[in-house]
Amino acid sequence: MDKEIKRIYSGSVVNAEYIGSVLEENGIQFLIRNYQEESLLAGWAANVIKGEASVFVFEKDYDKAMLLLDEINASEMEGD
Repeated sequence: MDKEIKRIYSGSVVNAEYIGSVLEENGIQFLIRNYQEESLLAGWAANVIKGEASVFVFEKDYDKAMLLLDEINASEMEGD
């Protein structure tokens, strides 16, 4: 099994959590990196915008995850 990971999103923690919930509903493993939270737990403050996060998936799930992300973006554009 390929263990390479790829970033599919960078932006707000709120959006990252929502994307994570959609990925989970579709059986895709993911990792959310909350940069500010990580730095505070490590004992220092990162120079990042408050609430910035990234979502990563395994390379084998990348295409499926990107399709789901496209669906999320399309539904937001339609105002759903």
